[in-house]
Amino acid sequence: MNDTEMQLSTSGPGIALFSPGMTTGIPEGSNFLMEEFVRPEDIGRHVRAGDVTAFCTGSPGNYHLRFLGGYPDEETGGEYPVALRLGVEIRGGEIWVTDLFWLSDFPKSCPPDQVVKLPDGFYHVTVLTRKPESGRWGDDQTILIYLQPLPEMPQLMWQGAPLLLPSEEW
Repeated sequence: MNDTEMQLSTSGPGIALFSPGMTTGIPEGSNFLMEEFVRPEDIGRHVRAGDVTAFCTGSPGNYHLRFLGGYPDEETGGEYPVALRLGVEIRGGEIWVTDLFWLSDFPKSCPPDQVVKLPDGFYHVTVLTRKPESGRWGDDQTILIYLQPLPEMPQLMWQGAPLLLPSEEW
């Protein structure tokens, strides 16, 4: 995978990742967020299935996202100590990256600068970040997203919404 970078401004408390080939059964414009993605057990079910995955950033904001292949090395993990591991299934060769609130009016298109091209298959998604220099989450915050191909969907333990925050901020 080639490194891909994007800027994403959110008005909601999180970021959603999904492949349009995995969401063909969700009607355009439906309020997927309130119908299927609001209760912790529903969020956990989708995250474990890898059809629509998301993580809570803790606040709206401006994010610099960098997509990389593989897994982070130890040095990067030390520089970006807030981490979580997810999974996603890709069908149709791309993943869309959206504000979580977009799920309330489910999109059937995505701006090209919010699309990452990937071969179809299953992926481990390792998400890393650190608090911005300003001390405010979401203030031009950098988030590293590593995508590692796998032969099958990884077994995930999420029962609710994955939080990309240090445990003391929960």
